[in-house]
Amino acid sequence: MGLSIGNKIELIKLEQIIRQDAIKKVYTSKICDVMPKNTLQISMPIYEGKIVPLEIDDKYSACFYTDKGLLQTNVIVKSRYRSGNLFFLEVVMLGKLEKVQRREYYRYKCIMNGKMRQSSEEEFKKGDAYDLSGQELVWNDLKILDISGGGVKAVSKLELQKGDIVKVDFEVNIMNDFYKFNIFARIISSTSVTGHTGLYEQRMEFLRIRQEDRDVIIKFIFESERQNRAKESGLV
Repeated sequence: MGLSIGNKIELIKLEQIIRQDAIKKVYTSKICDVMPKNTLQISMPIYEGKIVPLEIDDKYSACFYTDKGLLQTNVIVKSRYRSGNLFFLEVVMLGKLEKVQRREYYRYKCIMNGKMRQSSEEEFKKGDAYDLSGQELVWNDLKILDISGGGVKAVSKLELQKGDIVKVDFEVNIMNDFYKFNIFARIISSTSVTGHTGLYEQRMEFLRIRQEDRDVIIKFIFESERQNRAKESGLV
């Protein structure tokens, strides 16, 4: 797992990350016990010197400071209790631990269809002024696995190299309103999918994305998370 008792934790509520709040509350804690079924016992977090009893079923982005570097996953608060003079939370990790630097945007896991084609530095520099007439534009199917205001992780049959520029085409549905995107992106990594010859998992960051488009993507993530919470609570 990569986690140990005593590892420091920073917790930020997912809603604040999704909304990109300018000021985010960062709660500090530490691991007190590593339990079965991806469960951790952690100390009740502290914010501005005060103990904060986090609400049950709230979700947080958790950053763990370990001897392997900074690891991140999302967690949900399942219980809180007191033992003697100490206060604890039990949280369940909702995904695999990933090594990170610092994420600017929250990544929402999903399955969405899209398209992608290779581009060029020249097309990227000239934008709409670039003349594509007479060129055969070959689009490849794309399966988006997660999305954020900063980019996507996806699977495709297009073999690419780190640094390549592509055009990504997809749409999102927000309360039955559909928004279509056609965005430049740069490949951050491209690796073969184990057990699937000819498939590649690619991480890419959006380039020259308009702020209004980024805001729509963040709104899509926020609404999707809200609907997921409603389903989990049996409200829909």
